[in-house]
Amino acid sequence: MIMMDLRDILRDILGSYRVQFLMLRRQCTVPEAAALDFLFRDHLYESFDYTAFAANIMALVPEDNVIDYKDDFGLHYLVFRGRDTEEGAFAFFGPFTYRAYGEDDYQRLVSRHALPADSIDAIRWYFKRIPVIQDYLSWQHMLTSLLARYLANPDLEIKPVSYDHPAVLRQSPLFSFSSIPYTTVEARYAVEDAMLAAIRRGDISEAIYQQNLFMGFTLDQRLEDPLQDAKYMIIAVNTAYRKAIEQAAVHPLYIDAISGRFVVEIEKAETMDQLQSLIPKMIRHYCLLVQKHSLERYSGPIRDCLNYIDFHYMEPLSLESLAARFVINKNYLSSRFHKEVGMTVTDYINKTRVQHSEELLGKKNLSMQAIAEQCGFSDANYFTRTFKKINGLSPNEFRKSLTAHP
Repeated sequence: MIMMDLRDILRDILGSYRVQFLMLRRQCTVPEAAALDFLFRDHLYESFDYTAFAANIMALVPEDNVIDYKDDFGLHYLVFRGRDTEEGAFAFFGPFTYRAYGEDDYQRLVSRHALPADSIDAIRWYFKRIPVIQDYLSWQHMLTSLLARYLANPDLEIKPVSYDHPAVLRQSPLFSFSSIPYTTVEARYAVEDAMLAAIRRGDISEAIYQQNLFMGFTLDQRLEDPLQDAKYMIIAVNTAYRKAIEQAAVHPLYIDAISGRFVVEIEKAETMDQLQSLIPKMIRHYCLLVQKHSLERYSGPIRDCLNYIDFHYMEPLSLESLAARFVINKNYLSSRFHKEVGMTVTDYINKTRVQHSEELLGKKNLSMQAIAEQCGFSDANYFTRTFKKINGLSPNEFRKSLTAHP
């Protein structure tokens, strides 16, 4: 369990650096291995063998240690063997570089790989999406410390391994260097799709990881004012997020409230830093909304009932009234509701009302009778009994606990 926790921490750290995290087995498929360089060689060479490329790297990895593999394009990968549930797999952190590449580097790569002179634009475009680790010593120290625990090897060291000889491969006759920017765009959309899928599931960690990878892609500026251009982009992101959780069957009223709030925050932002800090905040809030209010797993009739209860909990509600409102047989609704929700209609109504009462109990000026009425309970005594049955303490005791723990 600890190993898995460390792996998740490593993955989150990599995301913050925009470095890809891959787990590959020796028998991995070509599409899986092709992710190692984002399909760059697939367009460059005819029938490039990605599985052999991955297997050759894996063969260099010691049992309980890590290599820093530098390939023939100067791209780095940290590679080590998986543990526990990942036994038999290898972890790849990369690609990345330790310095920013410039025009001399691009020219050198074109020459070393005997590429046509007009390929330099494609090389330049490709390296724009490769993250650069600026502080080599801090990066190595941090990962050495974490990986030593992950691999249970206190003497771990990251060993550099370089492949200095460019592969002698046949250039693809169908290759077009102009296709690389389009391939990059396709990859960007794939990362965006993965990010939105994570938001739809309410998976905060995965969504932030994918978002960090997405930020590694170079996006063309569309407006002259960079701040306004960034606002335009984040408003589009906000729209994409709201569409994602709409697919998770979160009620539009919840979505509209949070989406509208973020539009205001985007418009009020005065610096690029303020705008950038909004993105992880938006992801967390949208994911939490999914975790709390997604009804995707419920059937249509039950979803209708749940939404109605959530928004009309203060009104008189019962199994009979819901069955009549949605024209459903009462017995069928009772059975279906219990099967899908795991409790009776009455218990869900009371649970919803009690949850809303907890917020009101923080307001000392409200009496128990007033809180009971605002939450749909017939009287304060019934409210007290129901509250204690659900929470194990009375409303007064709950209110005192709020005072004791502000």
